[in-house]
Amino acid sequence: MTRPSTEPTVIRRKEVAVAGISESREDEFPSTSSETAQQPIGSTIVLEPRHLRVTYGKGSHAVTAIADITFQVRAGEFLSIVGPSGCGKTTLLKSLSGLLRPTSGDVLVNGTRVDTASQGLAMVFQEYTRSLLPWLSVRANVEFPLRGSRRTDGRKAVERRADEALAEVGLHGVGDKYPWQLSGGMQQRVAIARALAFRPTVLLMDEPFASLDAQARSDLEDLLLKVHLETGMTIVFVTHDIDEAVYLGDRVVVLSHRPTEVKASLDVDLPRPRDQIETKTLRRFVELRTEALGLVLAERSTEAPA
Repeated sequence: MTRPSTEPTVIRRKEVAVAGISESREDEFPSTSSETAQQPIGSTIVLEPRHLRVTYGKGSHAVTAIADITFQVRAGEFLSIVGPSGCGKTTLLKSLSGLLRPTSGDVLVNGTRVDTASQGLAMVFQEYTRSLLPWLSVRANVEFPLRGSRRTDGRKAVERRADEALAEVGLHGVGDKYPWQLSGGMQQRVAIARALAFRPTVLLMDEPFASLDAQARSDLEDLLLKVHLETGMTIVFVTHDIDEAVYLGDRVVVLSHRPTEVKASLDVDLPRPRDQIETKTLRRFVELRTEALGLVLAERSTEAPA
């Protein structure tokens, strides 16, 4: 079977607001109300994988997970990434973070090549039970990556930033508890708070809500939208859930099956702030969801059988 063209489809949004976004994360989070207008997406490119390729093994046993991936993420953008199961979404995210060195190609953060885990990036994983340290309090978990970091100045600054991040995710007053005393949704809030306290240039999220029940998932989706709205943080969000990708994102990148390439980029021209009921009943939401799902299903249909 002839494989469809690997040139990515680019679907432009009807209107794109372009304005400068402050890239400084050293000061406190901006003081904003729930009525804050949508943060504009900046023109500055903050994250850029260029011709990224990842191959596991050598010789006849080599398996190419990522063939050739190039895209750009702008300051303040919420980028969702979807694709067929097993297409290499997590591998891509690890490569972007510097946790996995690509076989070839580059990852640039603010124009600087990433060779190891970058000071400007933070990552939230799906398995919060493995990423949190059960013998440390909630506050100590949030403080952990800040200790000795150049992004803080002294013990008091670390404590203040941890408390601010916990309040940001709705966990004010639970700092002295331990992760195992919290529900799954609350534990994932702690993991998000730990990433926010680091004040990253880009927040990378690997299916962070996949193991939560439907209600907790909806609550955390809306929490993440609130954080994005109030801080203007750049977020790259990997998910299997097409509805979630469209609901959260400014743009949805669709990946092909392995060896992975960018198949399409869809601009999500839905108004913000968004609502679980109203937004998902909009005709445009249904159109975008159908288009993204169709692209993913098409990739599954062209995948060689195992």
